[in-house]
Parts: sequence; structure tokens; C-alpha cells
Amino acid sequence: MKRYLLVLAAGTAIAACSQEAEAPKQAAIPASLPAGEYEVTATVTSLASTDKTPLPTFTKEGDRKTTRGCVGADGLPAAELLAAKGDTCQLQNPYARSGRMNVTLDCDRTGQGKVMAVLDGKYTADGFTGTVTSTSAFPGPGDYKLVEEISARKVADQCTAAPTSAAA
Repeated sequence: MKRYLLVLAAGTAIAACSQEAEAPKQAAIPASLPAGEYEVTATVTSLASTDKTPLPTFTKEGDRKTTRGCVGADGLPAAELLAAKGDTCQLQNPYARSGRMNVTLDCDRTGQGKVMAVLDGKYTADGFTGTVTSTSAFPGPGDYKLVEEISARKVADQCTAAPTSAAA
């Protein structure tokens, strides 16, 4: 009997030593983007003329801007959270489910024309990241393609302020 207990104890000790460390658990991805106030930092990674005219002077590669705005109870970001300051935009076919998001903005830029922007990204309970690609369709010269990498973090459960934009 003693021999059996020694073998059992040795086998248990060996099994305990050979077990791999438990992998850290990943936070569950919410079914939709959590509502609240978010702070978005956008960094320009690319800006190019699409009609061979001089680029607009409002931004350049490497520029960063910070915006604050809301994600509604429907799990969709307010257009102002992703749009250029001063543009009037509507969400078109927004999708934000199970950690993925794709949002198209149809924008009017006063005195210039149309700007279309597409966000392709991922989200967690704490925020979202992605790439925003914007293209202009102006009746005159100045059309461009702008690509920004964005990172957003949730800063409050309730949205308390109107969207603001500031250079960082």
C-alpha cells in the first residue's frame, strides 16, 4: 500500500510540473460598440492628389488630431466623431457587430463639394481602432485621397459634451 501511495504521489507531482501555464483570458467582445463618450486620435498616414492639382493645405502626412464625441445606444458612432471639422455628414450602411466595424460617411463640405469617408476597423469594450480612407469629389480642382489611422478609447459611459475637435 505504501508503494502504491508513493507511485501515486510521484505521478501527481510529475503531472503538476508538466502542465502548461494557463493562457491569460481575453476580454469578451461585446455584440455592439458600447454607448458612451469616446476620444479619437487620428494620424494622417497618406495624402495624395487624385486630379493632379496641388493638395489642399488643411493637413499633411504625420498630422494628428483628437476628437471627442458619442457612440449612441444603437452602437454606432456619431458622424462628427469621424468626419473632418466643418463637414456635414450622414452615416451610410453602418456595421458594428461582434468586434468588427465598417462605417461609410457621405459628407458635404460647404463651398467645395462631396467627401466620402470609410472606416474599416475593430472594437472592444474599451474602444476601437481602424483606418479611415476619405476621397473628395469636388466640381473644381483639389480632389484628394486621405488615409488616417485612428485609435479611440471610451472615456465615459454617458455622452456629456457636444463633439469637439482639436489639433494635437
